[in-house]
This record gives sequence, C-alpha cells and structure tokens, in this order.
Amino acid sequence: MLAGCTADDESSDESAIDLVIYYDSTSGMIQENIQNGAQVSFSGVELSFDYAYTKSTSGEIDSFYFEAGDGSSRVTVDANETGEITYTYATHGLFTANLGAIDEAGNEDNTTITIRIDKKTLWGQSGTSDVDTMNIDTTPDCECPAPNQIAIDSTVENPGNLGGVLGGPVSVNWKLTGEGVNRESGQEQIADGQNAQWMHDEFNVGTQVWALDVELSNTDEQVNVDHEVTITYNDEESNPNPLPTESSE
Repeated sequence: MLAGCTADDESSDESAIDLVIYYDSTSGMIQENIQNGAQVSFSGVELSFDYAYTKSTSGEIDSFYFEAGDGSSRVTVDANETGEITYTYATHGLFTANLGAIDEAGNEDNTTITIRIDKKTLWGQSGTSDVDTMNIDTTPDCECPAPNQIAIDSTVENPGNLGGVLGGPVSVNWKLTGEGVNRESGQEQIADGQNAQWMHDEFNVGTQVWALDVELSNTDEQVNVDHEVTITYNDEESNPNPLPTESSE
C-alpha cells in the first residue's frame, strides 16, 4: 500500500507510525449564488481522507487529525471510532493541509498536501436601470499565491415590456477595474427583447477587490443582468491518492 505522501509532501523520516492516507480528490470549486443583493445558495467543497490503513509498531493508533490550512482549528477524531475525516472548504485558495496520526505511546507522524479550491459566483440583478457593482475579492484565505485568473461571462437582457408595448434600445458597456487596470467592453446596443454578452479573461489578478460594472445609456429602460465569475488558481494541487482496487494492486 502506498502512504498518502506525494512528491511535494513533508513527512518525518523515522516513525513508529506507518502513515497511510487515501483521498480521491485534492481540488474543487465552491459556488455561491447572489440574486438582487441576497445570497440565495452556497456550496462548499467537501473532501474526505481515509486514515484507516495507518498502523503503528508501538501499539494502537489513538487519533487522526486534519489541519485545513484555511485558518480553522485542527479536526481530531478518535481512531477507535472512525478512520475517516471529512472537511468542507468554504473559501478559495491554495491551501497547505497537514494530515497526521498519534498512537497510544505518544508517537506522531504527519504529512502535508496542497489543496486547490477555486470559486464560482453566479450574480444576478433583475428589472433595474441602475446596475449595482459586483465586487470580486481575489484575496485567498491563506498565506499562499494569488489566483491566476478571473473569468467573466456576463449577459445583459433588454426584456420586452409588459402588455406588448415596445420599449427602446439601450447601450451597454461593461467595465472591470482593479489596481492600475481598467478593462472595457466597448458600447453595444441591445434592442428591445434582445440581449448582449461579454466574455473576458483577466490574468495575474493579484490580491485585491475588483469591480465589475455595467453602464447603461438609457436609464428609462430596465434590464436583467447575469454575471458568472470564476476565480481560478494554477493547477498546483497534490495528486489524488485513491484507495487501490484489486486490479491496480
């Protein structure tokens, strides 16, 4: 059996404990949905770690632990009760997680892995002639590298008026601003009952709060706005270490 170490892990060279940890994934994407200024849903990234194959030459294993690297407290479980730890990440970042075991003699062994958590935000505002600013915070919740990219997929719809009465066209201009950066889509006119889309990738985004704005030329028209914004990191996470199957052993 392979221990839960990868090439970039750190583990003690000599220990009474044979630390064996299996995990199917070391990455994921949290998702939040904000509509008309209110968060309507949120889902974190749940990761599971199987310590059940860990043994010690000095007796029974007493406890297993997991430190997520996101500022939260260590999660410790009684090895007599369970061999698995499940943790849910709720913020984005490249986290250095510390996984370990302690036996009944007080011996301890641990290893570190890198976990990548990206973030997707679905942001919407309906029936407005004055679109709110969407703030995009690229600051990770760890002492780790900044995200690599912001990907924006935004749609503005100029819906048909109620009762079949035609409205007027509206011109839209998307703006993404950060420290020393100002990106604009350029003016695009949207006829009544039509929509327009802006897709933009911003790289080397640093740690800051970006502002995504939608400027309208006709404040007598009400529009619907839908932003899909994804914050992603470079693929630097540790490789998964799944439990071997009989065919792979």
